[in-house]
Amino acid sequence: MEKNKLEGFIKANREEFDFRTPSAEVWDKIDAATKNTKTVSLRHYFIRAAAVAVILIVAGAVVWQSMLNSPQRLAENTDPELMELIEAEAFYSHQVNQKLKEIQKCYYTFPELKHEIETDLNELEGMYKLLKNDLEENISNKSVIEAMIENNRYRLQLCDDVLNQIKC
Repeated sequence: MEKNKLEGFIKANREEFDFRTPSAEVWDKIDAATKNTKTVSLRHYFIRAAAVAVILIVAGAVVWQSMLNSPQRLAENTDPELMELIEAEAFYSHQVNQKLKEIQKCYYTFPELKHEIETDLNELEGMYKLLKNDLEENISNKSVIEAMIENNRYRLQLCDDVLNQIKC
């Protein structure tokens, strides 16, 4: 019964309740906000899932291939001469890098030294790369391996000579 009274009161005084109505702009904004709902079809999810799957497969293949071709694994399957080259390359590279760091400390005292040392080392590095290409063409060429080791010795000797001369 109370509901009927309230309903009757609202109907009788409706004009007094409706004195404020929203402007057309408000309704346009509400309408625009409700129309911009983004729907993504199931096909888009499948495309995304397929793209992720392809990326994972490619990444897995790259990792697997790199594990197969790792230097340690290649060293296990190579002949002793190549093992010697790999060990010599690691040793000389480490030694040359250490000595080069010592030389670089003296660049402020002897600025002309930087250009000369880097030019000589780059020239030896270029020769080494040529030897490496020759080795790839003829993998069991003992003379090429010996020349590569000798090149590493020259680089180390160059660094030693410079350090002895400048005594920085």
